[in-house]
Amino acid sequence: MTTETYILPSSSSQRRLWMIDQLAPGAVTYHIAWAVELTGPLDVAALESTLSWLVDRHETLRTHFTSVDGEPAQVVVPAAPVRLPIVDAGSDDAWPALVDEAAREPFDLATGPLARFGLVRRSRGKHVLTIVVHHSLADGWSFGILFRELAAGYAAAVAGSHPDLPAPEVQYADFAVWQREQAGRGAFEADVDFWHAELAGAPTLLDLPADRPRPAEQSDAGGEVVFDVPDELTARLRASRDGTLFTRLLAGFQTLLHRLTGADDLLVAVPVAGRTRPETRNVVGFFANTLALRARFTGRPDFTEILAQARASTTAAQTRQDVPFDRIVDRLAPTRSLAHNPLVQVMFALDEPPPEATSAGLRITPRLWENGTVKFDLTLTVEDRPDGLRGRLTYRTDRYEANRIRRVAQRYLTLLTAALDRPGTPVGELPLLDPAEREQILRDGNDTELPLPDVASISDLLDRFPPAEPDAVAVTGPDGTLRHQDLAARVNRLAHLLRAHGVGPDVPVGLCLGRSTDLPAALLAVWRAGGGYLPLDPTLPAGRLATMLADAAPPVLLTDSAGTTVLGDAVAAAGTTPVVLRVDQLDPALPTDPPPVAGHPDGLAYLLYTSGSTGTPKGVVVTHRSVVNHLVGCHRLFGLTPEDRVAAITTPAFDISVVELVLPLLAGARVDVLDAATARDATLLRAACEARGVTVVQATPASWRMLVTAAGVPAGVRLRISGGEALTRDLADALRTDGARVVNGYGPSETTVYSSAGVVGESGPVDLGRPLANTRIQLLDPAGEPVPDGVVGEIHIGGTGVARGYHGDPGRTAARFRPDPFSPIPGGRLYATGDLARRLPDGRLDYHGRADQQVKVRGFRIELGEIESVLRDQPGIRDAMVTTWGTGGDVRLAAYAVTEPAAADPASVWPALRTGLARRLPEYMVPATLVLLDVLPRTASGKLDRRALPEPTWRETTGSGPTAPRTPAEEQLATLWQDVLGRTDVGVHDNFFALGGHSLTATRLIARIRTTFGVDLTLRSLFAAPTVAELAVEVAATADSRGAPHRIGPAVTTPEDLLASLDDLSDREVDELLDSLIAEEGV
Repeated sequence: MTTETYILPSSSSQRRLWMIDQLAPGAVTYHIAWAVELTGPLDVAALESTLSWLVDRHETLRTHFTSVDGEPAQVVVPAAPVRLPIVDAGSDDAWPALVDEAAREPFDLATGPLARFGLVRRSRGKHVLTIVVHHSLADGWSFGILFRELAAGYAAAVAGSHPDLPAPEVQYADFAVWQREQAGRGAFEADVDFWHAELAGAPTLLDLPADRPRPAEQSDAGGEVVFDVPDELTARLRASRDGTLFTRLLAGFQTLLHRLTGADDLLVAVPVAGRTRPETRNVVGFFANTLALRARFTGRPDFTEILAQARASTTAAQTRQDVPFDRIVDRLAPTRSLAHNPLVQVMFALDEPPPEATSAGLRITPRLWENGTVKFDLTLTVEDRPDGLRGRLTYRTDRYEANRIRRVAQRYLTLLTAALDRPGTPVGELPLLDPAEREQILRDGNDTELPLPDVASISDLLDRFPPAEPDAVAVTGPDGTLRHQDLAARVNRLAHLLRAHGVGPDVPVGLCLGRSTDLPAALLAVWRAGGGYLPLDPTLPAGRLATMLADAAPPVLLTDSAGTTVLGDAVAAAGTTPVVLRVDQLDPALPTDPPPVAGHPDGLAYLLYTSGSTGTPKGVVVTHRSVVNHLVGCHRLFGLTPEDRVAAITTPAFDISVVELVLPLLAGARVDVLDAATARDATLLRAACEARGVTVVQATPASWRMLVTAAGVPAGVRLRISGGEALTRDLADALRTDGARVVNGYGPSETTVYSSAGVVGESGPVDLGRPLANTRIQLLDPAGEPVPDGVVGEIHIGGTGVARGYHGDPGRTAARFRPDPFSPIPGGRLYATGDLARRLPDGRLDYHGRADQQVKVRGFRIELGEIESVLRDQPGIRDAMVTTWGTGGDVRLAAYAVTEPAAADPASVWPALRTGLARRLPEYMVPATLVLLDVLPRTASGKLDRRALPEPTWRETTGSGPTAPRTPAEEQLATLWQDVLGRTDVGVHDNFFALGGHSLTATRLIARIRTTFGVDLTLRSLFAAPTVAELAVEVAATADSRGAPHRIGPAVTTPEDLLASLDDLSDREVDELLDSLIAEEGV
């Protein structure tokens, strides 16, 4: 045995793990534990002799670390005999807990030993040898060496001889010296250049479907799901001549990630042995390295192409695996975040576990022992075993449930099978779901069948539910009130008049009316006559109305004093000659009894024009059957009673007005029509609702926000319905403060008002609820197949509510109203909404924005709604909207905000606002442009109007160069940055890490700030505020919270002090800060 002690250089990988251990002593994340099952007669003395020989043979097994000038160095101590502590398990099922205990016992890197051995006696002839080694000493390959030599050494020890094995050519410290020399002479630079070119521009965040939102700071708590690859699939994977087993499995995993996330460009980490020199092949040590392989899925590639891509990238990468991964990350300088790993979050590995061996009658079966921690969001390890392939999926438990990961495993197997069956099929068309799960997903949440009354029209439906008290007030408005019997009389008179002018099934009647009791009476009269109404809002420009009149060509128009003038101009511009009737000038001699029934279930109920992407409005043809279905479903959902008072504040040009004007009459409740001026003014609206005793209010989120922020929700409103746009969590919370019931409704005009709805809960994202009566909602991928639960797909809506199509536009109708291959009814159709959602485990729908609002900035896929939600949460922000400006490589995010109190200069509010955004959003999601507005623009229906936003004129960073410091604090900080970074061009909005800052420069900067400003700033502050402007705000806040600064003496800046400045960071923060640790010293 050796008798000398050596102090030797550490490798780059060891240096990184040593730094992490300084910050989190005793963490088990980097423990590698094995449970070696020993079956048969055991000679304990021979086993101890063998382990002693192994420790003497491999220097790393008797290595610990010391600090030399602030740098870790290996201390190789003399070998000592191994004496095994023996623990009796007591019962055969108790031993795993003892292995867990051994695996989690902390190491002290400064004193060692960092390799521990123990023995658990299960029963006579059954033992478990525990081997726990710190990762800084060994990697997976190393244990293959140890187990081979353990078997050989034990056989020799039992026989009383020495194993006939040559001594290792080198020791691990030799590799560490070689690595340092290579780095010092620039040998890695060509490989770093290759990786920079290969990975530049790749998205550095892959967000897999999850059960919980990504926390602001991730943990390393992990779980594991194990699955076996079926024998038939295993045989096919091994037998295929197209690529290696590794590349086939990798290509399948890359394809799975593409299908689960929709990412067309993604990175997957793969471990490599790092033993490119033959003399290292039998050395125990931490040689393993990580590579990031890129996969692109643009242009509808098939599996053959993805496999070829994986093969090419793997081959190129294997020849460039010596460069430490940290150096690559440092060169790429990805966005730093506490919430996720930099650059890559998913790993794939093909592993060949150490085989079972027999030595001197003892069967040796090694088992890798998981310690409950993970380093990636998701890792797939496929074990190539003699009896087949076994998969292990490890995952972060703060994001994923085991059931989700089990489904990921099943989809991987389904996809692999399909890829081998049809390698020439575009990967986007390969199935992810087996037939049983596909059928289940199509059914889940879509059990919505509800028998409808056998009625010919909406009028017939209302007749089926007559008011209990005909003398009760049915409608109120600025012009007075109407009792139910009065309303019926007025409706019948007008219906007779319309019939006299040829109105019947499928005949549109234009309604250009002010907000009075005549409004609900007119649309009910149109239905009573058998026709459908065309809403013509008198507040719209005459040109817009003319476009609708020219397209729909209604033969009859109903108007009043509010609409006469604009309607005359519109008719003239349209060049049509309709009959114009005044509802406020009806002949009292007209009959008050109902005209003969003339409706038809599939006849026109209303023709509603919505904005078109081409600038030309498109008319949606909605039938009586669809409206009847909607009214019956909402009657059951909302539970209106005759005691309710429903505020009608929405223009009839917006389909949710049906809920306000018609649904209450079905329940015998009252409709309160409010004039347009009241509906637009929060104070007037609240006062009017309270004066009239309103109990139900429906509005768009924009209108709700106006009401909440300016006046407050009216007292007595028990039911608050939000529809037309996405309802944010902060607004939902404001609506729920007094315990009122809040319902969020979703549905495009093409599927009749609301297709899904749900009561808003007290926490979590606001979802879209579940499909309503006789409605089916399918989430489909681009190939038209259902996506797995939890995966985002485009919402397609089928069922009774689907409109007939677009008036006079068969081409556009065919494009959006498609045959429904999943419908139980022949001839069913699906409307493709363009909206994105995922289905939650309980069947509710989680909205993910519009497909056309999912933008890419610098390669990152971004949902604008997420940024808007965080922006609205910032102090002083009353309302906000985010969009993109620019094209090509100059696409940038622009924020529009309404502040309270009002501010005129974006630069005056941006530093604090950007700091708040940076605490919750990655850097690439923080807008570079801010526009302050008095109000956000809205459409006539109350929705936010993105197309009306002004072009931004102020940018955080302009093309004129870095922004100079504006305050004494910024000037001092900029000087410090220039010193530690060695630059002269630091602007107040430049990102520290983007300028080349890394771990050591960060600690030096923090130490200098402490000295200069007398504040106890931490590295966490630099993460949250990585610009001079933001850090100046943080310094001021820290100084304010600590009181006036004082000094006892000069700050200490020894290496130990630099380490102490990191003491409040998590493992993950340290990982990210130390990614580039090696670069500074050139090792």
